[in-house]
Amino acid sequence: MKYITKADYRELRKKYSVIIGWGAGAEFQRYYAHHIFQFDYMIDGAGKNIGTLINGILVQGIDVITCMKNEVSLLVVIFPNIENEILLQLSELLPNADTIAARLLWIDGRRESYSADGEDGIMFDYITTKYDQFTYMDIGVCHPVVRNNTYLFYERGFTSGVLVEPNMDMCSMAAEYRPFNRIVNAGASPNGAAQELTYYFDPLHPGLNTFMREVAVQRKMERTFRKVPVQEINSIIADNFDTYPNILDIDTEGQDYELLSHLDFAMYPIDLICAEPASGDKLRKLMCGKGYRLLDITRENEIYVRI
Repeated sequence: MKYITKADYRELRKKYSVIIGWGAGAEFQRYYAHHIFQFDYMIDGAGKNIGTLINGILVQGIDVITCMKNEVSLLVVIFPNIENEILLQLSELLPNADTIAARLLWIDGRRESYSADGEDGIMFDYITTKYDQFTYMDIGVCHPVVRNNTYLFYERGFTSGVLVEPNMDMCSMAAEYRPFNRIVNAGASPNGAAQELTYYFDPLHPGLNTFMREVAVQRKMERTFRKVPVQEINSIIADNFDTYPNILDIDTEGQDYELLSHLDFAMYPIDLICAEPASGDKLRKLMCGKGYRLLDITRENEIYVRI
């Protein structure tokens, strides 16, 4: 069984005799705390951190779970966003295991956020002072839960959202986790003439992808690419909203500024916009010139609200 909604960790701890964490990368290192979540094992499938004590638990290799293949009360907590690849691996190694994305583990008293740095809470607190109901568009969704800026909205019952994502695997996961959202399997483009663009990606890290060759070269992934369909940003809004979304969240690995430069703000005066800053203060100048003020800054994003 795969959990696709939030679950109480304490109840899961009672239900399962063995709980295994999987994927000892950055998400695990930021999110896991052994005094809160007492896993029995922590596995690094990539083999990079084996033998290391991280956040109070020893990271081990896949070999330690070979004796658990027939265990019938076992839960695997998946930290990375490469969930489909890990599920395929687990189908062979631990076919009886139930699974859950780590961000769906809930424990009373802990801050509830699915974003990398609390962006979802900042946006939610602001927009709910203005509206009882609101809509949103998420461009560059990647995983629909893990490090996602709009899943908190969905979980709290605000399901009028449009998810724009060029990666088909991520769209399939979005349909599973967020069936009431509308999913657009395409990239967003600032160019209305383009029907498709070259999509560069890191096959081991689905969150690393871009339409910009210079970014792909910097990240050494220019040799893995494919052509994907794209839609112009204003057309996406026109095709999927009666008016326009109240919130726009953009994470396109280098193209956020270009997309916002081509957004028709006169036609679509979106209340709140979250995007990765461009080099220098280009984004800030653009947004201030369009009638927005800076609401907050996180490690990865800037959040703007319409004045």
